[in-house]
Amino acid sequence: MDNRDFERDLYNLLGVGFDAIDMDGAVKAVTDAISEKRKLFISTPNLNFLIAAQANESFRDSVINSDLSIADGMPIVFMCKLLDIPIRERVAGSSLIDALRRNEDCIKKPIKVFFFGGQDGIAEKAHKVLNEEKRGLVSAGYLNPGFGTVQEMSRPEIIDEINKANPDFVIVSLGAAKGQEWIEKNRIKLDANVISHLGAVVNFIAGNVKRAPDWVQNFHLEWLWRIKEEPGLFGRYWHDGLSFLKLLATNVLAYRRIIRNKPAYSTPRISVDDDNHLINLKGSLTQKIAPELRVEFERLVTQNCDFTVDMKGVTYIDQSTLGLLLILWKKMTEIDRQVSIIGVSKQIAKILELNKLSFMVTGK
Repeated sequence: MDNRDFERDLYNLLGVGFDAIDMDGAVKAVTDAISEKRKLFISTPNLNFLIAAQANESFRDSVINSDLSIADGMPIVFMCKLLDIPIRERVAGSSLIDALRRNEDCIKKPIKVFFFGGQDGIAEKAHKVLNEEKRGLVSAGYLNPGFGTVQEMSRPEIIDEINKANPDFVIVSLGAAKGQEWIEKNRIKLDANVISHLGAVVNFIAGNVKRAPDWVQNFHLEWLWRIKEEPGLFGRYWHDGLSFLKLLATNVLAYRRIIRNKPAYSTPRISVDDDNHLINLKGSLTQKIAPELRVEFERLVTQNCDFTVDMKGVTYIDQSTLGLLLILWKKMTEIDRQVSIIGVSKQIAKILELNKLSFMVTGK
């Protein structure tokens, strides 16, 4: 079992995990996965992803189940700042692709990408653009599966066609929810090391949609530029903006008050009962205890059995611990095992509720 997830610097934001990583780190994650022949499922949650995750459990789980989750949006970075989460940089999926195109090591040994999805003719145009520019990415092929269901888009002949192209990186463009679902269903069957849903990337590469100039991005107005380029996005942005304000008022700012008025620090303690598959946690679960907690969680996962986390004595949980709980949840799901969280006090239950993690609690 690959427990590399426990090395991640992951933080929770409203039920979705975000890696504290900059652009250089994201580029390295991609190139390392390809050189090491290792699977890397990248999610790029922006505000729309975050809003959708509140109402769609499967969509939320697809982000939790990813191997790298990058903050693709300034509203995400803004909320992280309010909650003392050390994510200070937007790492947009489209910017990651641009960085790979410019990367000197990739130019010497280009990454082979495959475009799956996109509007008719757009993926073909993006394919030609990459292969004419001869930079860090080359296109190994493209396929538009049409407008069928995820099941129809997952037929063996479709997977075979992608694998025959022998890509390093599959770029999916099917709409966020469908794209994430398709990746979840097929990533094990695909030979490519890296896979991500990057809906706008194919349009940007093809030139079908112009990306905002750097000065617009620097002023955090790319959303306004996108509306200019694609007026149909106005409705989505309006809805997401209203939902953002609601989440900000009811969850983010409420949890910020708890952070500012947290109880006095209480020495954390971890005790493990291997015979009964039980881990007892007490005190303030903060960054100080994270290394020890990380080791215990990883060890328990390797036992390949259901186990219980008793939080009866926990007085406070910070975002680093919440991120570790998301990693634990992911790893237990991968091995088809269950982790039960019990014994939460009213204060801890409130913290989990505000952070959209109440689904993890299974008992009193």
